[in-house]
Amino acid sequence: MSKNPHVKPLKGFDPKSALEVDESFVRLLKRGDDMLELSPEDASLLSGNSKSGKECGMLRTGGAIHSSFTKFELESGRTVFAACSIKGEVLLFEPDGDAMKEILKYSVQGSIYRDPVYIDGILYCVTREGVAYAAETGLDEEKSGAGSRPGEIIWQKKMEKGIFTSPVVKGKVVIITPADGIYAFDAFNGPDRKIGEILWGVSINGVLSTPVISSGMLFAGTEEKRLLAFDYAGNRMKKMWEYNLNGACRAMPHVSEVSGQVVAGTIEGAVFSLTRENGEFRWNFQVKAPVLSSVISVNTSAGEIFFFGADNGFFYALDSRGKKLWEFRTKGKIRTEALVNEGVVYFGCEDNTLYGLDIRNGKQVFRFQADGNIYTRPEVHDNRLYFCSTDGYIHSVYL
Repeated sequence: MSKNPHVKPLKGFDPKSALEVDESFVRLLKRGDDMLELSPEDASLLSGNSKSGKECGMLRTGGAIHSSFTKFELESGRTVFAACSIKGEVLLFEPDGDAMKEILKYSVQGSIYRDPVYIDGILYCVTREGVAYAAETGLDEEKSGAGSRPGEIIWQKKMEKGIFTSPVVKGKVVIITPADGIYAFDAFNGPDRKIGEILWGVSINGVLSTPVISSGMLFAGTEEKRLLAFDYAGNRMKKMWEYNLNGACRAMPHVSEVSGQVVAGTIEGAVFSLTRENGEFRWNFQVKAPVLSSVISVNTSAGEIFFFGADNGFFYALDSRGKKLWEFRTKGKIRTEALVNEGVVYFGCEDNTLYGLDIRNGKQVFRFQADGNIYTRPEVHDNRLYFCSTDGYIHSVYL
């Protein structure tokens, strides 16, 4: 019988090798599928901790929490957290094993969307309506004002414009940045305290990013597509340079002390890197989606890595020259500042999920599902991860 040239010969069939099933979870991860979803049980297998990714505590608040969450250490060694809701409730608590012990609760008029700051027993917060508040916490007995009780508002200031940024504390000065400028107020809390006394102000139209202060310089982004740099001292501020961006800069710029870069994202979908001292352009990275997540960086044995998320649902890792190392796809917008802890970068998302990725390759190693969007930067304490959600709860999850 002649061979048909259009028919390929059959290969031998080996049922042992052809029907072999590889049930290795590690091999599954190596496929490079960035949408592979881990259950808490899967994540605990990777971490070696059977509790990893499991919730250990919840604390209910009076309303949705957007980006208002911070951790601070007291001189006594206690760790305290502060969370603020969009209804104006301020809640302070401290970890107590798996529980969260409420210390103080009070309310202000207005909606709080940004992180509060703490210094010398006083907690500062701001509202979108343009009011800055300072409240006694009672956590610093030596500096608590005579006659002041915990939760008492000891100073408030109505600014001309709304405040869409977090207050910043440097030394004994608190910086407030409404939509029309940058203002410095006295934060000294002592026998002759003058909390709230204005030190100086700089009028700037359309300031929308939380400023960052680093090595005697202050950096802030504006709605008018500019990144500004100032020579900063507690009693004055002088403009040094500005750079025109391709869009409004609404997230806090990041300053790298390792490479001397100032890195900031825009709502037009670009991340810019400039030289800290003179504003000289270094590189930009095109995302093509708004970047409202503050950039962070970490120095590793392989070099410095920059991390941020975007409204297209991707989380990115770049090297110090702006080259993409990896990306990870989620199911929602990412507008949180990330946190790096022991080789894992954690961030929240509008798909109600808190993710943890291996910083080396972007593989998912941690996942927790909440009942609301997550905008707060997570915080770590005693092998637990703390964060807030628009579901109105403060969550703690085992690492």
